[in-house]
Amino acid sequence: MSVLATTPRPGVTPRREVRRPTGLGVAVVTAVIALLLAAAVYGIAVRTSWGQLVDQYVLDAVRRSSPVAHVPHLLTVQAVTDPRIWVVAAMLAVAGSVVPAVTGRAPVGVATAKTAALLAFPLAIVLLVRFLRDGVLVRPQLHSWIAETSNSAPSGHTAAVTSCVVVLIAAAPKWLRPVVVALGATWASVVAFGLIADGWHRPSDVVISVLIVVGLGALLPDPYADSPAPRGSAVLRAAAALVPVVATPLIVETSYTDPRQIVTAVAIAVAMGLALACYRPCAYRSSRTP
Repeated sequence: MSVLATTPRPGVTPRREVRRPTGLGVAVVTAVIALLLAAAVYGIAVRTSWGQLVDQYVLDAVRRSSPVAHVPHLLTVQAVTDPRIWVVAAMLAVAGSVVPAVTGRAPVGVATAKTAALLAFPLAIVLLVRFLRDGVLVRPQLHSWIAETSNSAPSGHTAAVTSCVVVLIAAAPKWLRPVVVALGATWASVVAFGLIADGWHRPSDVVISVLIVVGLGALLPDPYADSPAPRGSAVLRAAAALVPVVATPLIVETSYTDPRQIVTAVAIAVAMGLALACYRPCAYRSSRTP
């Protein structure tokens, strides 16, 4: 090779490979918007008189009717604390997030760090929402007839199941993420509905948790940041958001028959489906700059 082939021409700056955060601004904006929405739900449903009335009405209407059929364990509140489910979720997250390192698309150290961040996220979320619930987001007693005035927002169980789904979305290849959104949002919606039906939490507690998890989850690193998005990914995401809206009430009505329960299940599925369909982990990838 000649010297001329390797020497840059005068006045031309050679291109070099640098690593810089890409998409961090979008992730921060997403986190801020989601957290502001969570604060708005708290301010309206918890800190106002009419907000508490609506919240309590939905809670009373949903929990008034007991299930008429057995609810599968995977769809119950008890599933959230079942270690077997968490082990399976962790294994799936690890298997998905290490693929870029195995295929040579990412350094092993980078892939390991991203995997560790994903695995630590659910635990960090559970600790955070417990702190917020017990010491920060106070529920004032604005109506004497509302006996349950203990702090209940945000819901720890909803945060746990939603954070699990968020991690699985981030760990999945981009072409597979709409499928994970559809299945995960349906599962999380049914579990969240069960929390209300069993009298554990009000609807606002559930929605606040979902917004907090999706907002903070936007700051998680994307193991597939260098992979291009598949064609029609926006359409697939929109379709994925519709799946829980249709599937959740169909699943719920096999055990609950009150129309108000079905309507509540649809509302929870809409919030969950939209939030998870809009979710994106933060992209840190190699970029060429002049």
